[in-house]
Amino acid sequence: MRGEKLEAWRIPPVWKGLRENALTAPENSKSLQKQGNLLKATEQALIEVAKDMREGLLETVGVESRFSIDDERCSVILKLPDGINTEQIAEAIDLENIEAWCDSQKEVHIGISPWFSTKDVDQAVLSAVKVIHVLLGIHAADTAQPQTFAQKLMSSIAEVMQLQKDPPKSDD
Repeated sequence: MRGEKLEAWRIPPVWKGLRENALTAPENSKSLQKQGNLLKATEQALIEVAKDMREGLLETVGVESRFSIDDERCSVILKLPDGINTEQIAEAIDLENIEAWCDSQKEVHIGISPWFSTKDVDQAVLSAVKVIHVLLGIHAADTAQPQTFAQKLMSSIAEVMQLQKDPPKSDD
């Protein structure tokens, strides 16, 4: 794999205190206000990174995801079909140099950072897509109603390939 492993952004300890207004500062200090502004901007950046990943996952493999700040890490949680080995999926994604893990509810998390470049987002999506497609055999064309032009095109291609593989039997 090229470069260093992409890792989830670790939430700083001050985040919780700021969210709960549990921190105090000297009378003339503006540090808490500035830290609060910084963390709000960081959270917005994380939300946008998660949104970009969600769109990529939906378009390529038809898998839904959601943003999460849990376990002191930031991630997107994949909505995978029931009855699959989520630990195997998380481990396989993690082996692709993208931090991934399973939580106590057996949901697959893919780590994200507010500092992910577009290239980093693409790499995280590509790694997840590769694992999902290879291990689960699903892609966007498998969804009942394709939503984007790319999904409709993939669905048509998959249908043609299936017809070539299993041509309809004639009544002759």
